[in-house]
Amino acid sequence: MGTLEVDKSLKAAFKETLEPHGFKKVNGRYPHFVRMATPEIIQVINYRLEQALSPQLEEKRFEVYCAVGSIYRPEINLNRSVYASMDWINTTQLDMYFTAKRNEIPVYENEQPRVDYIIKKGDEASLREQIAFAMTGIEHYVIPAFDKVVDLKTCVDYLELYGFDELEISRKTECNGDVFILPAKYPNKESYRVKVQNDFQEAKRSVLQRISEGKMTQEAGREKLLWCEESYNDDIEQYGRFFEDETTKKELERLKAERAEKNINAIRAMGIKV
Repeated sequence: MGTLEVDKSLKAAFKETLEPHGFKKVNGRYPHFVRMATPEIIQVINYRLEQALSPQLEEKRFEVYCAVGSIYRPEINLNRSVYASMDWINTTQLDMYFTAKRNEIPVYENEQPRVDYIIKKGDEASLREQIAFAMTGIEHYVIPAFDKVVDLKTCVDYLELYGFDELEISRKTECNGDVFILPAKYPNKESYRVKVQNDFQEAKRSVLQRISEGKMTQEAGREKLLWCEESYNDDIEQYGRFFEDETTKKELERLKAERAEKNINAIRAMGIKV
């Protein structure tokens, strides 16, 4: 089995599994399967096919990635490779499994997903087995999480669990992933302050536990907590500047509209209806 044959089998399996859930493969060569959860929210599932980590074994492996984002993020470019898209399409099934377990979200326990799926050289049974395993992961870990995203608030919920770095507030607006949708869940600075304070208390509990277990020194713990407190306080101030300062709010609305227009046009150009 050559790379083209394996890739063809993967595309067919993804298509068969995902189309009933409303996904469509984008036009072009790259294996991005897309669903618009709402006119403002895009969901993507894709795979990356490579040689195995040990080339001498002459095996192939593939990895499954996914992402949820809004049309207000800096860029949605589906006309580039999976590798080049990993600035935001980078969550694996295994990430979702362990994140769900940490947050006491029910998970499918019969089979634990993998980071990658190894296909033995020339073994069609191995190919079928690994594809079936991956599709099980998509059905049991990815789709249920995606189905909970029905508006911008639940999009924030998803990103807080699986893509929190997309919600990190930067002083430079061009670097602010999907932070513009934060007001859908936190309508004002005070509600965001409560969220951040809860985050700090969680970080504090984690640090104190690491100290008690001997995994961190008292001094390192103090420095970590000081850094967290300063960082979180800065986030609160940045939130107020972005979403409560009238001049900045107007600029953000203009920037959101620009991003939405650019991203919608890019999505449509790849054959996806918005």
